[in-house]
Amino acid sequence: MSLLTPYQHVNIVEAQRRAGYKNAAEFLGELAIKNDLLNFLPFLPASHGIYHQWLEAAKLGKGSWGKANSGIAKIASTSDLQTEGIFTYEADSLVDDRILKTAPNKIAVRDSEDAANAEGFMQDWFTKLFYADGSDPDGFKGLAARRSAVDSDVVFSCGGSGSDLTSLWLFELGENGFNMRYAVGAQPGFSNEDKGLQYVAAPDGTGNYWAWVRHFEILAGLQIKKKHSVQRLANIETAGASNLFDPDIFIKMKNKLPEMGRGAMGFGNRTLHAEVETAAYNKTNAAYSLVDIEGFGPVTRVVGVPIMIAEVITDTETAVS
Repeated sequence: MSLLTPYQHVNIVEAQRRAGYKNAAEFLGELAIKNDLLNFLPFLPASHGIYHQWLEAAKLGKGSWGKANSGIAKIASTSDLQTEGIFTYEADSLVDDRILKTAPNKIAVRDSEDAANAEGFMQDWFTKLFYADGSDPDGFKGLAARRSAVDSDVVFSCGGSGSDLTSLWLFELGENGFNMRYAVGAQPGFSNEDKGLQYVAAPDGTGNYWAWVRHFEILAGLQIKKKHSVQRLANIETAGASNLFDPDIFIKMKNKLPEMGRGAMGFGNRTLHAEVETAAYNKTNAAYSLVDIEGFGPVTRVVGVPIMIAEVITDTETAVS
């Protein structure tokens, strides 16, 4: 996975390297970030412009046995109103017009810079989706902060310790499970807009300069409609140990899902995915299997649940207790 770095303007040397750029797939190469969650995570309209509200059942009504000449039980239920904010994550990709004037292929140079910045932009947003601690009032609270303590209900442990740990996330995606909400009228998911040539402030404070600007934006908040639709299997060792992923725990998690695993998907990083895939090819445990899915090739399944890759999940999580 490519590294995220503080912002640097593309320079003349880099512009010359990129003059032969043809398309995003060719240029990104090693920069390309495999994040299957982007392909499956649903974006749905929010109930209000800057926040989403929904009712969550707190108490269900019930009936009673009936008999002649006696009253009929009245049914009543209660619900809690839940609210999640809609947050803007944005950035501008700038390319100095003077740099483009020196390049033999101006369009290629600019497009390659925008493509690289877009990948970094998406990578950082997904990092926040998992790891934002909720301390920033202008951003959402991430999944790890919402699933931060082992309770054997929505957070389970594989028993690892230290700071070389990772997690496997089990999601039931959809309107009644885990989804993202966007403001009505906005573009769902990732959007970008070419703002053209603009006179912008120089980062070194020496004045202004002319730059080509492309604006990136994600306007979204997250919703966990039913709490068991997002579960975390934490404390999985990534160094000095092997086979610490426990499919028996995963089976318990699957059976806690609202729909018992229908439409469920698991997500882990490359390290974890390699361990699960190795177990699948070993064929000594019936919990693991491999199934071809169009566009993805052989996909590893644990008790029928596909295990996909979310590259931003780290190998350096601290133990969850």
